[in-house]
Amino acid sequence: MHKTLKKILLVAAMVTLVGGTFTGIMTYSNIGFSDAFASQWAFSFMQAVCVIFPMGMFIMWVMHNVVEAFFGRLSSLHKNLIFGLGMALSMEAIMALSTTYRNIGLGDWQQFSQAFLASYLMVLPVALVLSPIMTLFIKPKMEAFLAS
Repeated sequence: MHKTLKKILLVAAMVTLVGGTFTGIMTYSNIGFSDAFASQWAFSFMQAVCVIFPMGMFIMWVMHNVVEAFFGRLSSLHKNLIFGLGMALSMEAIMALSTTYRNIGLGDWQQFSQAFLASYLMVLPVALVLSPIMTLFIKPKMEAFLAS
């Protein structure tokens, strides 16, 4: 298989795994397991991929620069952990906004706010566990593979 295709498939698999898991948890938080769950999750996932992935690249760049500027003297391990924590907090907030908007809409601001907070708090523990794993173990291997 062509090297470029392998790189594209790797990124697509990671986006699908992480984005699918997080939007699934958030969709469950918003609407529960109803008859509409699968279609709402699919639409939420596609919206998140279209909105979050491009935004995520920019946020990663900003977060990297912020960590280097404020925590440049720390060890690489500490900087990576701070980076992972910042990415988890920011990306999950954006994804929770996107998913809640898709599932609830903005018609009732109070309902939207409560659903956003509930979905963010439900997915945040998962993100805080996965983020350090991604940052410390998977990201370096992916970067090396994508650079090759």
